[in-house]
Amino acid sequence: MSLIELTVKVAMILNRVNLRYALVGGLACILMGVRRMTEDADFIIEAKSFDDAKRLFLELKKEGFNISFNEVKGAFRNSGHFTIIVNGFRLDFKFATSKLDFETLDRAVEVEIGKEKVKIAQLEENIAAKIVVLSSIKDLEDALWLMIHHGNKIDWNRLKLLLGGETKDVIEKILLEIEKEFEGEEAVYKKLGELRKLLKSFK
Repeated sequence: MSLIELTVKVAMILNRVNLRYALVGGLACILMGVRRMTEDADFIIEAKSFDDAKRLFLELKKEGFNISFNEVKGAFRNSGHFTIIVNGFRLDFKFATSKLDFETLDRAVEVEIGKEKVKIAQLEENIAAKIVVLSSIKDLEDALWLMIHHGNKIDWNRLKLLLGGETKDVIEKILLEIEKEFEGEEAVYKKLGELRKLLKSFK
C-alpha cells in the first residue's frame, strides 16, 4: 500500500469517527504541487476527551494498523503525538494544542483523492508551520517553494499574523540560527546560500 493509499485510509477512519483533523507537512505540500519525496503523513487531530482518542485507537486497530494503546494514551495526556509505521512509511498523529493547530483545523479544506474526502491544511497554515514549528532546511525550502509558486493565492496579511512578523524577516532569522548551529559545515552553508537566493528572488 502506498503512502497516498494509507493517508486516504486514515482519512476515511477520521471521517468515520467524526474527529476534526488536517493533513499537514510534506505530503500536504506534495498535494499542493511541491516536488519532493516524503515517507511521512502528518495529521493534526482534535480529541476533546480521552474517549475521542480511544475511539480513534479502536478504529485504527480494527482496520489493521499496528498501534500501541499506551502510546496513544500517553500522547493524549501529554498533548503530544503518536506514530504508526506501515511498510516503511510513517503516519504521525499530533493532538491539537496550540493556537496554530486549532486555526489549521478551523480552516482546513477538503480535497478528493479517489472517492474519499481528505482535509488538508490551507497554504497559510502549512507555510507557517513549516517556518516556525518545523524550521528545518527542507521545511524552509518547501515554504519558499509554496510562497513563490502560489503567491497570488496566499493571504499575506494572515501569514504575517501567523508568523508574528514579516515573512522574509522571520525566515532570515531562522537561517541565521541554523548557520550558527552548524558553524563550519560547508554542505549546510551551501544549502543556506541557495535558500537565501530564493528568498532574495521572492517578491
